[in-house]
Amino acid sequence: MRNQIEAIVQTLTGNPTFAYGTQTELNTLADDVTAFPCVFMYPLQPIDVSPQVNGSVDNVFTAYIEFLYQTEFGQYTAENETFVNQALRLANEFIVKAAKYRDGDGRYFRIKAGSKAKCQPVYNKFDANTTGIGLTISLSTMYFDTF
Repeated sequence: MRNQIEAIVQTLTGNPTFAYGTQTELNTLADDVTAFPCVFMYPLQPIDVSPQVNGSVDNVFTAYIEFLYQTEFGQYTAENETFVNQALRLANEFIVKAAKYRDGDGRYFRIKAGSKAKCQPVYNKFDANTTGIGLTISLSTMYFDTF
């Protein structure tokens, strides 16, 4: 899953840097990021596994991904709204591209129309001082083997 998310991130506008890890690991990695925006993916939340009548298994992954821009220390929240809006555009672009992402012969993810993802503004995150959007989204895989 991490590799597919990273592949989608590499197609986003602005060619964001991608990093994956826990909160502590990402804080350390953020210090070394030289190119912003960046996209940080946290370890997957619970994975829903649903056996189907046709012998296949549906998997739904809940991912928390942050779209971040570097900001200056001491800026007020109102001064960071531009970065929040830019990060929201990146998150929207990510959702559209995830729905179209192909791995092999077909689309990899199924994102149902009307399904809701949650975005939360993130201010003054990490020691590197970043601001943006935290996206929580459920991604269903399209193709799994029949057993």
